[in-house]
Amino acid sequence: MPGTPEYAVFTEFSPASKLMTPGWNRRVFTDTDARKGNAIQCDFATGIVTLAPGAYHISGLSMVAYDSGREPPEKATIRAPASAGYCRLRVFDPAAATDVTNLRAIDNGDPSVICLGSPATANLTPSLFDAYYETDRAAQVLLEHQSGRTPEQIYLRVFAQNSKWHAFARINVRKL
Repeated sequence: MPGTPEYAVFTEFSPASKLMTPGWNRRVFTDTDARKGNAIQCDFATGIVTLAPGAYHISGLSMVAYDSGREPPEKATIRAPASAGYCRLRVFDPAAATDVTNLRAIDNGDPSVICLGSPATANLTPSLFDAYYETDRAAQVLLEHQSGRTPEQIYLRVFAQNSKWHAFARINVRKL
């Protein structure tokens, strides 16, 4: 039926802790929170979201956390000064070889970068993003996060208290 809204919400929960590496770290979504239609697909092995041709509103968040492994139950490590960083949403081109450990491998001004997220710290402060994207053919997009060149004891996700229900990233996609 024409005009039927299509949307998807994917979340990266924490079924296991995942240490950050220097440079850009790909968010790999683990769950589907909501989904209607087939225009938006997510590969849970790679984190790549595939979009059918069309226009989209895309928003979400990405955050990271300090974790030494010695935190008391239900506590998070807060540091000052804290490592700063942000997320970015970009078009994935499998033909383009990039060094993700190099923060400048794909410049933020590159046309493949759809948007940058707000500044964030590793004190569980999320980087938020909001964008519109239009494509005339199927496109693959991915969400990345960086927290500097030396992210010591910074995790993309933390499995703690035997609970995977810590949402470290979320992407909301709506076909317009």
